[in-house]
Amino acid sequence: MTTPIEIKVNLDGDLVDVQTRLGCTNAAAISRDVWLAEPRRPAVGDAPAAGRIAIRLRSGEHDDLTVTLRACEKSQLVGRWATSFTDEEVRYRIERDWCGEGRVLSASLLSKRPPGSLRVAALRGEDVTEALDSAQRQFLVSCTPPGVAVDHLRAMGPVASTKWTKVHLGGLEVDAERWTVDDLDLFELALTITPLPGESPPALHDRAVEVQRRLHAAVRGYGLSIATETTKTEQVLTAMAAAASVHGE
Repeated sequence: MTTPIEIKVNLDGDLVDVQTRLGCTNAAAISRDVWLAEPRRPAVGDAPAAGRIAIRLRSGEHDDLTVTLRACEKSQLVGRWATSFTDEEVRYRIERDWCGEGRVLSASLLSKRPPGSLRVAALRGEDVTEALDSAQRQFLVSCTPPGVAVDHLRAMGPVASTKWTKVHLGGLEVDAERWTVDDLDLFELALTITPLPGESPPALHDRAVEVQRRLHAAVRGYGLSIATETTKTEQVLTAMAAAASVHGE
């Protein structure tokens, strides 16, 4: 199976100006609050983790909970988790994430929830794993790296998320999303390259390389600057974990 490729670009500078230049300021947007949680990674001497597990809760007009394993190896994705699927309960996606020169495989399982329900769970400070549905629990049991205990996790946040879809940039159509929390203010552009019928992995890779080049050129053509190659989720998790460590949490 040829895996879709999601290309991400982080923007730097005055993000109010960024929104204006991209035509987002007066455009329709989706606003939600986001909470994140991740298990403690093994200490030195423990079994090495083959990826980073993150649990994301989003609450607004529509609530959803996503469990993501990133980066992962195909060998971890066993049984039903070897291929992407969508059913009435969940949406499961395997993608290659590109951010700058970074190239990783990720697997994510999303389930929808009643509006406001995840906000209540997050604000109560409950164990986030209690909010997982049966499919997400099965995914973690089947695919979690050895040595990572996925339990008793507290949601960190909220992060204020504003998302604009179908933003036109240099002949490309991208999603734009701004995250703000504490001293962090992040702006990310993303688009997904979906395999064409019969397209081989090398052909998809070459097409994605060209789209990434065009995206970077378009960003610079708008007078915008490309920031760090680390995704916004990774930046927020790192900052929140560091803050929790300082406060002894």
